[in-house]
Amino acid sequence: MSNFKGYYMKINDCTFNDPPMSREGFKVSPKLVQVTDAGRVASGKLIIKELPHKPAKLEIQFPVMTEEQYRTYYNILSSSMYLQVEFYDEGSDSYTTRTMYHTDLSYTPVKYEGREMIRFEQFSLIEH
Repeated sequence: MSNFKGYYMKINDCTFNDPPMSREGFKVSPKLVQVTDAGRVASGKLIIKELPHKPAKLEIQFPVMTEEQYRTYYNILSSSMYLQVEFYDEGSDSYTTRTMYHTDLSYTPVKYEGREMIRFEQFSLIEH
């Protein structure tokens, strides 16, 4: 982790460090395999057809946050269908930037230590 700059992902100028993501809340699939069709031939052999493009996929889980922190993160993530995302890949110990889109962004209001807080539900960013 010698090239780690203190954040796992960055969109625009937001490094998503308030509140910070835990290492467990950030997963990278550098080459997502997408299957278009699968089946068996008469001999029983399995045949799988894959798309040639193998996009990166990030699985994101933020900790519980205040409503203000949620609004900041949500506004950045929902600013466009396609986002320029810089992210850290532990496997290569480097940062890379990709154009990505996100799955549904949803939240749940929760009580945490006696305070009204927001739980940003897990979502994915997938390379376009």
